[in-house]
Amino acid sequence: MSRAKILLGLAVVAAVLSLVFLPRGGEPEDDATTARSITLYGYDDQDPLWEIRAEDGRIEEDGQTLRGIAIDFHRADGERLRIRGDQLDRSEGSARLSGAVRIERTDDLQLETDALTWIEADERLESGPIVLSTETLRVTAAQFGYDLSDDVASFGGGVDAHADLDATWTIRADRAEERDGIITFDGDVTADSAEGESFRCRQLEVDPEAESVRLVGDAEGEYASARLYAALIRIDSDGLWASGRVSAQMDLEEMGASDGP
Repeated sequence: MSRAKILLGLAVVAAVLSLVFLPRGGEPEDDATTARSITLYGYDDQDPLWEIRAEDGRIEEDGQTLRGIAIDFHRADGERLRIRGDQLDRSEGSARLSGAVRIERTDDLQLETDALTWIEADERLESGPIVLSTETLRVTAAQFGYDLSDDVASFGGGVDAHADLDATWTIRADRAEERDGIITFDGDVTADSAEGESFRCRQLEVDPEAESVRLVGDAEGEYASARLYAALIRIDSDGLWASGRVSAQMDLEEMGASDGP
């Protein structure tokens, strides 16, 4: 989007030709155009990149203040990322969306935050605390970024997640990334299942569609009577699989006692 830009002249012409103007008594006090049902477009060469729709607002020479916002980001495959919010304050190269901001993607991924910054030149979205949710996953983080060119979401400042897969998992990590529906947690990662299993690793991948968890890098699993160590551990509906320098420690006496006579 480095070449993307809003054609303000075209926007104003469109406003004059197709928008219903709000009444303004007396002589105008400034050079702002106040209108309802506003639509603005951004292009990269001839390709549409985004479309802003607003219920009403003001278009000035150096920016816009719009209310009742929906922004669609167009992608080459035709799919869209849509953002909704109460107000958009936009100037050259940057915009701030505020008030119950909601981000929706066509694969059912949804994000919610109080305010969002859109850096047009970098094709990037940024915000503070945010909540991501899918049908099986909920992630909260202190920091959020979204690369519009690659459709990659990043989370930082400490990440907490709850995943309802074959078992229910609570996951904590330093940071995370979402790409193509797969969430990758990095840093000091811990994962605890509702069944009492506890895991640590350097990186953990959650694939909600496959309902699988993949632990990579010095993975360690702790059970009531055993410990498992491996370079990689995969857990899905078929069970647990470990590979790469696999070792285990088992308390045979406790296992025998739990199994009964």
